[in-house]
Amino acid sequence: MSKEVICIMCPLGCKMVVQVEGAEVTQLEGNKCKKGEEYARQEVSFPSRILTTTVETGNPEAPLLPVRSDKPILKDKLEGCMKVIAKHVVTGPLQPGGIVISNILGLDVNIITSRSLS
Repeated sequence: MSKEVICIMCPLGCKMVVQVEGAEVTQLEGNKCKKGEEYARQEVSFPSRILTTTVETGNPEAPLLPVRSDKPILKDKLEGCMKVIAKHVVTGPLQPGGIVISNILGLDVNIITSRSLS
């Protein structure tokens, strides 16, 4: 099976064609650096992203607080995580990197703040 992958590891944005048999990459074309090869292999076997979003604060002066995952989350789990986050309301004080939701969906991933909240 052939899959097209666009690398996001550097500004070049290489368009790669990855040949896959089962879960194994058998051939890779189009990468201009080693990072592209690593990214393509990871994207085929473990497609994941850092989740960035906002969470409600209940504070009319600052109604939303930017948050992110502290580790990559499998792409097929992102929607479930967003549903959990959408139901969550935080109160201060919180410092950048403070845990808002611990071990979301049992994935060993925390949702942390990207800035402080008084």
